Amino acid sequence: MNELPRVPASEKPGDLGFTRQAKMVPWLSPTQLIGTGLRVFISETFGSYSDKREILGSLAEFPPEPYTGAPELWFDYVADLGDAFEPTYAIASMLARRQLTLAGGDSGAGGDSLITPRGRLLVMGGDQVYPTASVNAYANQTVGPYRAALPYVEPPEVAPDLYTIPGNHDWYDGLTAFMRTFCRGEWVGGWRTKQTRSYFAVELPHRWWLWGLDFQFDSYIDEPQYRYFADIAEGKMKSGDSVILCTPTPAWVSANKEEGENAYATVDYLERRLVRDTGAKVRLMITGDAHHYARYAQTDGTGPSPSSEGRTAQKITAGGGGAFLSSTHNLPEDLVLPPQGARDPGKTTPPTHWRLQKCYPSKPESRKLCLRAFRLPFENRGLWVLIGLLHLAYAWMAESAVRQGTDHFADFMSRVSYSGLVRALAHNPLAIGITLAVVVGLAGFTKTGVTAKKWGLGGPHAVVQLLAVLLSIGVSARICSAIGLDGAAFGVVFVILVGVGGGLLGCEVMAVYLLVADRFGLNDNELFAAQRNRDWKNFVRMHIGVDGVLTVYPVGVDRTLRKWHLRKGGDNADPWFEPQGGPVEVKLIEAPIRIEPASPPPASVAAPVKKATRARKPRKTGTAE
Repeated sequence: MNELPRVPASEKPGDLGFTRQAKMVPWLSPTQLIGTGLRVFISETFGSYSDKREILGSLAEFPPEPYTGAPELWFDYVADLGDAFEPTYAIASMLARRQLTLAGGDSGAGGDSLITPRGRLLVMGGDQVYPTASVNAYANQTVGPYRAALPYVEPPEVAPDLYTIPGNHDWYDGLTAFMRTFCRGEWVGGWRTKQTRSYFAVELPHRWWLWGLDFQFDSYIDEPQYRYFADIAEGKMKSGDSVILCTPTPAWVSANKEEGENAYATVDYLERRLVRDTGAKVRLMITGDAHHYARYAQTDGTGPSPSSEGRTAQKITAGGGGAFLSSTHNLPEDLVLPPQGARDPGKTTPPTHWRLQKCYPSKPESRKLCLRAFRLPFENRGLWVLIGLLHLAYAWMAESAVRQGTDHFADFMSRVSYSGLVRALAHNPLAIGITLAVVVGLAGFTKTGVTAKKWGLGGPHAVVQLLAVLLSIGVSARICSAIGLDGAAFGVVFVILVGVGGGLLGCEVMAVYLLVADRFGLNDNELFAAQRNRDWKNFVRMHIGVDGVLTVYPVGVDRTLRKWHLRKGGDNADPWFEPQGGPVEVKLIEAPIRIEPASPPPASVAAPVKKATRARKPRKTGTAE
């Protein structure tokens, strides 16, 4: 039973029960890159030989929840959470509210405000913690903030349920922490976990199904998981049922990008063999992993029209639960699924066609946000330090290669020319080795499998970085000489100028590279990860009405508040934190999307209903109630 927690006496970790994550993950920090890279290597290597999903398949399931008996159902979807406290808690607090008022936004919804209730169940769609999974990371970055947002629901019998699927970051410890946190029937604040495996199938009202899939690093569906869904498809699903498919990644987008032709193969195989062969239809696919909102509608080459509204299948990416913002300006306008280059001989034919209907932020806004790349050294100070040390190492290697007699560092640097620096470094084997490592490393940093692009962009990037080394050393030496420094004073000032100025210059060179690479559709993830943008967050609220129609309400938060203070007074079941400077403003990203079921409910059940209550006074922004 979920015990009623008391409001903490202070914000100290001992009182809160968790440590607030103050800063977002600095993805381009060298220590972060090395640590995450090692976790990825270990997880992908040993995960191939020790797949915990094989063990999960033998575990008993919890009794299914009685959702099918309800005349209607509200439920929520959020993904890519568990980074810094402020953006994670901002979204958690919206999901926790008993009612949420949403403005029409720029959606063409007439500017009306809608009052929507909290979901009866919450789906977390992957990457519940960053950068890597552990029991402590989940406690501090996910469970703690969500418990603070919804400490308790009275009575516990009406508490909302929680279902989760893992993303790649949840897999970095082999699912150990994920299983302990989400597969034991434990409470996450006022939400109770309802699964024993890393995947699930839930039957919803009016012949709707909610399936959550676990692909383990986008690899494949394991045999126990396949049998789990096959048994449901063969034994419980009927022709005309409708399916909402939750996947760990937007494979439909990846499949239409360079070298991604087979990214959609697993989804296509499962939909073809377990859904369509049963006579059911996937009406909605929803995912996270990309930290933005994007919706594609099926067109089959004709494009959706007002007359077809509701009958069109949808694919939605909604990865705005708290992690850094991802770009939208490189999203393809049209998709072909599966793409022509897919190798699966049994792939769906003819392929289906999809068109981008809405993205958040918009493509023009996303392009403007690219310029925040110049904040890279300030958002990733570890990279600044590393590049500064690299510049200093080159200065030391140049001097040591040509040291003669009693020459000192200041004597050499005060008289050396740029050509002299190059000649000196060319005589140092260590400098040659480091230079080759820089060239190869920066070419490898270019995210493409096309060799021409890798060296065509990565090679010039490496050359400019090396020229920046010469520039920072030469300019710093001339400054020290111009102001008359010598001996130890020369060395101290030179080290500061090269370490700080050279590091800053190298970071800005990398920022320029990221902007150039983005023009070729490359490294856009690194471009936005380096910004650590806390804003433009989202989640999705959904409603199955008594008429069997699924209505999707995409919720956007343009700006998450930076300061949350511990609440003083109030009931123990109230949220622990309140924002400073007013409530969080929320809105509809676009007009609600109606998705009709594959087979409508009987006429005796179906009846027109309002999908959400209209607020009395329409307003431009919405707030939590």
